[in-house]
Amino acid sequence: MSTQQVISFNYTLRNKAGEVLDQSPEGRPLEFLSGVGQIIEGLEESLLKMEEGKSEEVIVRPEKGYGFRDESQIDTINISQLPVDQVKVGDYFQAGQDRHAPIVRVVKVEGDQVTLDANHPLAGEDLVFSVDLVGKRDATEEELAHGHAHSAGGCCGGGGGGGCGCSSEESARAAADEGECCGGGHGHAHDHEHGKGGCGCSH
Repeated sequence: MSTQQVISFNYTLRNKAGEVLDQSPEGRPLEFLSGVGQIIEGLEESLLKMEEGKSEEVIVRPEKGYGFRDESQIDTINISQLPVDQVKVGDYFQAGQDRHAPIVRVVKVEGDQVTLDANHPLAGEDLVFSVDLVGKRDATEEELAHGHAHSAGGCCGGGGGGGCGCSSEESARAAADEGECCGGGHGHAHDHEHGKGGCGCSH
């Protein structure tokens, strides 16, 4: 019998000030396969301990969420090094052609100088989740082989990429593929090597 589980849940994510950052679509619980890094560690740990049908408030600290901010992950480059002529704060770029290359976010534009930040938008934040555990079952052999659940729903649900507790890689992929991550933006790819580890992904 598999020790990995498929868990479906509804959630509302708030920051410590009580502001709603993200929530699952109404009537569409999110579903994930445990043990493969589809959601952040702290949230997964709590959901694995919960019983089906229960509701809880889960507080995820940065060390088990999106990590702490790292100022070395911020880099300023000339706009000529990007594949577009115009950028704005909130845009996303992928730092390389490989799909696993880090995702960086535009945080400042001054003339032809663009500041990019590879930190997750929620790095350093305490995340407050209100969760309802809808279902829990053992994963099938096929799901284990494929590395994801084979039912409706899914991590992030096509909404704000990082809000639902996706792992940093999953949320980065959402930012690149859907152009959204905790407030939106436009996904682009650029092939630029950042010096001094400037925008290398820390997660």
